[in-house]
Amino acid sequence: MTCGIKEDNKVTVRIDDPDDHFGTEFKAHFEKGLSSLLADDSFLLLYVPENGGRMQVIRPASDSYHRKRMVKRINEERSFPSFYYALSHLWGLTENNRYLWHAIGDYVDDENGNPMKPVSMRSEKRDALLALLKAHPDSYWWIDVLCARNDTPLDIMGDIYSCCLECIAMIDCQPTLIPKIHVTTDAIVEVPEYNKTYVTLGHQLVKLLEPFFQSQWWQRVWTWQEMALPVGEVLFMAETDTQQLQTHKLTLSQVLEFINLGSDLLTRVGGVHENLYDIAQAKLNNKSRIFGEKFGKPRWIIDSLFRSKRRCYDPADYVYGVLGMLQIKIPRMEDPNEVWRHLLSELDDLCPPINGGRWIDRADEMDLRKVKAIGEVYRKLSHIDTGNK
Repeated sequence: MTCGIKEDNKVTVRIDDPDDHFGTEFKAHFEKGLSSLLADDSFLLLYVPENGGRMQVIRPASDSYHRKRMVKRINEERSFPSFYYALSHLWGLTENNRYLWHAIGDYVDDENGNPMKPVSMRSEKRDALLALLKAHPDSYWWIDVLCARNDTPLDIMGDIYSCCLECIAMIDCQPTLIPKIHVTTDAIVEVPEYNKTYVTLGHQLVKLLEPFFQSQWWQRVWTWQEMALPVGEVLFMAETDTQQLQTHKLTLSQVLEFINLGSDLLTRVGGVHENLYDIAQAKLNNKSRIFGEKFGKPRWIIDSLFRSKRRCYDPADYVYGVLGMLQIKIPRMEDPNEVWRHLLSELDDLCPPINGGRWIDRADEMDLRKVKAIGEVYRKLSHIDTGNK
């Protein structure tokens, strides 16, 4: 359910060159996405006060004070028209341990002004998260365990991650790994290409990237979308490091630059070249979707997941976890195969198969409960599209 925003709270993104096609599309994307979020009762944010006091979950759609502050920040910004951060992290829960954080109520009040009830958060991440929030006074955050509810529509993630100011990705790696990648990256850019030192540093960098990409954060379905959707930057930090963001920053843009090391070097270490290619493809598809180009169409996004080995705990998330990229709305359902059938019906309306048939007619060829990795699902979709078995 949404409620309207008054004219004096209207989002109006400024662009320097109104004749610039990409600037115009950029403006339209943020005006539509941010306006939709601010009017949506399901959209909650965590506010970190400037005075270091208790943090508060707020609902912009019904909180006129904070909504006006948010709109003011958007409308006055000339470079990047957003105002909130989004967190991407690995839950890592098990059936036997939900890692409930009972002390969260000591720091955060919920949207009703009551101490926050326990939320799932592995203990090793808690100090790093609190330090991160403390380092950003007078800021707004979307953090799933604090801001999502059981009835929050899953498709809202598309706008949340696409329109955030910056996405902070907490990676389950050793706290020294990202600083080492940062230092090696700084060193390699100072050396002429194909110089002996460049090659040596390149080998060092690729060896560092291997454990980086082997972390569980890179293996999950939801984090693929959380990495691909942001128009702003994605910033990596180790989930246990309370100091890294202040000392050694590593961004997704920097990671994508590693493609320039050359495939001959990257393929020597398992998974590095494949991961970099998949990241680049996902980001290209998302950019193309925003700017209305052909590579942003659903079938191109489907094809970009062809080889992916990402997995999820709930089989339904093989669909729900990519809805933001596909820009498809599907209600919450318990049966994963009903979710699958709903996706096929939506695809029939959006982009009928190339072979002239219907997606839904081949729904029984896939059982999401038996899927081992997301690539299986989207290879099947591609085969349906082209008429293959």
